[in-house]
Amino acid sequence: MSATAFGGRAPQIPGGDGDGPDGGHGPGSGGGNGAGGGGWDALVDTAVRLVGLHGRVAVHGGWGSGKSTLVGAVAGRWTGRVVRLRGRPGDELLPCSGLMQLDEGLVADGAAVAAPADRLRLRARVARMLREMSPVLLAVDDVQWLDPVSADVLGYALRSEERGVLGAVTAERTVRWPERSAELMGGHPPVVRLSPAGQEEVADRLEALGLSARWSGAVLHHCGGNRALLAACCEGLVRRPATDRPFGRVPLDGLGRVEGLADTWLVTVPAGMRKTLRVASLAHRPDTDLLLRAGCPEAHEHLAHAVRAGVLVAPEGSDDARSGAVRFAARALADAAARTGSAAERRGDHAALAMAVTDPIRAARHRAMAVVGADRHAAQDTARAAATAREGGDRGLSAELMLLAARLTPPRLADLRSQRLADAAQEAAAAGDVGAAHRAARRIVDDHGRPAHQVRALLAVVDGCGQDLAAAESFLAAARGAARDDPRLLAAIELRASVTANVASADFDRSFLHATRSAALARAAGDDGLRAAALTMAARTARLLGRPGEARTTLESALALAVPPAALGVSNSPEYLVARHAVFDGDLSRARAVLLELLPLARAAGGAEGLTDLCRSLAEVEAGLGACAGALVWADRARSHTGEADLSPGPAWYTSALVQSCGGSFGRALDYARRALDVSRAEGDVLHTTRSLWVAGAVYLHSGRIDPAVAVFEEIGDIEGPSKGGDPAVLRWQPDAVEAFAAAGLLDRAYALLAALDEVVTCDASHAMVRATVTRARAVCLAREGDPGRAVEILDEAAAAFAAMGRPVEQGRTLLTLGRIERRRRRVGAAKAAWEAAAALFSAAEARPWTALVGGHLDRLSGAAADPAPGASGAVRRPLSRGDGTPAAVLTERERHLVDLVTSGSTNPEAADRLFVSRKTVEAMLSRIYRKVGVRNRTELAARAGSRDT
Repeated sequence: MSATAFGGRAPQIPGGDGDGPDGGHGPGSGGGNGAGGGGWDALVDTAVRLVGLHGRVAVHGGWGSGKSTLVGAVAGRWTGRVVRLRGRPGDELLPCSGLMQLDEGLVADGAAVAAPADRLRLRARVARMLREMSPVLLAVDDVQWLDPVSADVLGYALRSEERGVLGAVTAERTVRWPERSAELMGGHPPVVRLSPAGQEEVADRLEALGLSARWSGAVLHHCGGNRALLAACCEGLVRRPATDRPFGRVPLDGLGRVEGLADTWLVTVPAGMRKTLRVASLAHRPDTDLLLRAGCPEAHEHLAHAVRAGVLVAPEGSDDARSGAVRFAARALADAAARTGSAAERRGDHAALAMAVTDPIRAARHRAMAVVGADRHAAQDTARAAATAREGGDRGLSAELMLLAARLTPPRLADLRSQRLADAAQEAAAAGDVGAAHRAARRIVDDHGRPAHQVRALLAVVDGCGQDLAAAESFLAAARGAARDDPRLLAAIELRASVTANVASADFDRSFLHATRSAALARAAGDDGLRAAALTMAARTARLLGRPGEARTTLESALALAVPPAALGVSNSPEYLVARHAVFDGDLSRARAVLLELLPLARAAGGAEGLTDLCRSLAEVEAGLGACAGALVWADRARSHTGEADLSPGPAWYTSALVQSCGGSFGRALDYARRALDVSRAEGDVLHTTRSLWVAGAVYLHSGRIDPAVAVFEEIGDIEGPSKGGDPAVLRWQPDAVEAFAAAGLLDRAYALLAALDEVVTCDASHAMVRATVTRARAVCLAREGDPGRAVEILDEAAAAFAAMGRPVEQGRTLLTLGRIERRRRRVGAAKAAWEAAAALFSAAEARPWTALVGGHLDRLSGAAADPAPGASGAVRRPLSRGDGTPAAVLTERERHLVDLVTSGSTNPEAADRLFVSRKTVEAMLSRIYRKVGVRNRTELAARAGSRDT
């Protein structure tokens, strides 16, 4: 299929599309979602490329997954004739209904095609008609409703015509292998499965509409990644006035179009299944046995049908509802199922579930949901269940149960009700549900609850805000008013004020002052737990202020109080700060050991933020130790926990950017850095704003894009400024900034920053890592200034220091720099030795972007632009020639590099990563190459390139 049919654009495909037949696309394969796979654009590129390579592609997914939109996008890129057919329910029973859309004159009477001879003539006629439109794309939507006669005739045309004459894209509503599309196209077509949208795709949609990316996790859960629901949800949120948006949560209730679409989706299953689905919507992890016990006698058949319809999702790795608990494909669908019954019917369902479940905590919840009005005994039962859930680490369930207990508490027990609301606020904050925490706090304040309860609940709201602390001051002020002169309450308030100053404004001096006040007040109140948390915060800010000795002493005082980490929240404990300081010191083995000890405690405690922080730290540590594949896994887990708990995605995206720059790709690192930067700026999170900028600047530097690197580092300097000082082992952007300034020829600025670093970098063991990075940056300045000999000497010292600390990626990066300097000195042997040593380190660490970078240097050094295509080892390469045998116009070295990349299977995004350019630049380069070589697409280019290898 000619690429010119797509406007001369070379279709692209994201990595990891599967290993099935026909070009690597088997059942269930297809483009991924999110930053790594490129989201929706990558899905479109995938489908376009497959039609270009194979002449056809089958798209499949559940209701509302975006199949029709994808078919339309593929058709929109086709520059030839497009013939669109669409099946409708019932068409499968009407012979020739599909062909009638092609041409009403084709069949005067459907019965006339029953005879074999008539069917053969119709086949030939339709094939000839489509051939005369060449090049034509046949786009068939909802192929599951295409009638058998039309399927037979169109299938014959697809099987008999050349790919360059007739292309096809079909959409089939099924979450399984698209059998009808396969039959139409001849058995094994390439397939794109439309998996649900991921959090990054949701964030992109929200940001494009001016909405907060912070909402992406909640919106994803509500819509289940279903693109029809997602579009309706975004539309409703845009139209909803800002004054109608409750604090701390996404206003997803009452979005009429979403509810209507969910009801429409639910109608795709028979009405007789509604009760089973309603009971399932009220249960936690419903399965066949539970629903049978709860009075749904046809549960097995109903669940199996709902899974096939995409309403329910079977356990991971299975498509059978009998394999375990099922879940609704979207929260909005579960809500729709619950709405199919009256309030009285739902109470009856809860009563039945209370008798059917085996978990006593869940049974207590269902009993509470079945009660109307206040009930002291039911409230006590529910409160006990909430305490048990908390002990088991399920903080979200604990919060829900405690809110139910407060609702059931009789009005005459106002103090007990206030206490339960305060407990609910704390549990909700720990689970990341700041909206529930705020509602509980509001009720206590409105009811004039006890001051201690008010303060606890208000501070829980601050805790639940995470990185988005813009509104924290108002809650802290309200808490101070309620606390009066109680030292314990004031100590808790000062501790939150310290955190707010650190995160929201990066005012480390003010943060330290609040932390020391908190510690003194906690000591006066005799509260060791609060004192330990305050001392830990004081140690954290002392280190940020560049006072490592004071930080160590203060941290030792916090540890001496021997408060269990779970009592403080694992990420707020002194033990966790020990691990973080070990990261700053470059002692990653110790950091890893401490973090792994804390991990089971965080899992048991159930706090989403603490578990996310541990995963983020482990990702950073593993990347530093050279276990890049493991680092990517920890970063994925951090994003997953963030999305599940609806936390701010900024910190997790920053961590993903950091580890992608080590072991993933520079392109994905930049994408995650951009996402983290946008969210952090919107939330006023200065801490992660500067860190995200640092990763972006570093990636620009590594990619040779010096001007944007300089601009980014200038912005960081404007935010942090020399007046703030700080520990360079914690604020790690400065050495990279020195390298960027030197590369841009701004040596005065580079040396000024080095001088500032020399004033704060000490001989203390805690600065071993930063000393090595500063040495490498100084070498870049020396080489730029004209003293390569001295630069090489100190680079050897830096490489040895990184080796001693067990930092293979940093050691390899230093050797890469060393090789560049040696190459400029025309010391080819020394350059090659340095780059080969770096390549070995990067390969062992699975540092993919660095492996590609040093590989490019070695290729150019040896005179080859890139490795030969697979199977061409040892081949003698001749220059490319045009189709008529005449020599092609001379390709530049960069163009030859791109030819080798794309003909050996690299996608446009992958080639862009290897060449450190944008995807648009790759497309433009390919267009020039096509003109020079006289080809029209990748397939012809690959054939031409293959002909030169003998």
